[in-house]
Amino acid sequence: MKLVIISDTHGLHGQIRLPPGDVLIHCGDFLHGELAGQGVELTNFNAWLKKQKFRHKIVVAGNHDKVLGIPAHAETWRPKLTNCIYLQDSGTEISGIKFWGSPYSPDFFPDHWVFNQPRGSESTRARWRAIPDDTHVLITHGPPHGILDTCRDMNPPYGPVHVGCEDLRARVDQLKNLHVHAFGHIHESHGMYAAAYGVTFAMLHPSPAATSCGNADTSRSSCPTTRWR
Repeated sequence: MKLVIISDTHGLHGQIRLPPGDVLIHCGDFLHGELAGQGVELTNFNAWLKKQKFRHKIVVAGNHDKVLGIPAHAETWRPKLTNCIYLQDSGTEISGIKFWGSPYSPDFFPDHWVFNQPRGSESTRARWRAIPDDTHVLITHGPPHGILDTCRDMNPPYGPVHVGCEDLRARVDQLKNLHVHAFGHIHESHGMYAAAYGVTFAMLHPSPAATSCGNADTSRSSCPTTRWR
């Protein structure tokens, strides 16, 4: 099973050329504009999904996807994502592979964005404890702490800082069946990382001129792919 992973397209998904695969995964932030216009953006994104030639398409939201993160709007717009499997602290199983997805990440301008949660809180730990122990592919919008999560600090001396979620990292380290953790959010840290203990981490953020994206293959092959026996 080949997974094709993208994230943080911010309305530019139409500019991406996707490689062939079995499952398309979008890790959130597929919308970009102000709340008033996001319904049209979501409709366009859903139409784009329909055209993509994958057997399965899995989507989680991100902090920019306001129409899915504000309950009064989500009731209207979440059902309109008809051309994908939408995961929000929920899972799905495809050909014996168990996926789990969540849109949440630590507080980041919470007055402006959605799906924020307090860093280090019991509610955050409870959310990650809900990830099933037998998960094979984890999809979150935000990264785990210390893995593809570095960005420039907005406070002096403006050096690089790790902004991933510590509690998510702790839970990921407990998931013995995990093969792939796909996420987005921190644009500066896009890439793939194959950990020594067998998990492939992928943060794929295409630029406006992007022509391809990352993929992980479940067949037996070399890194940075992942394998099911």
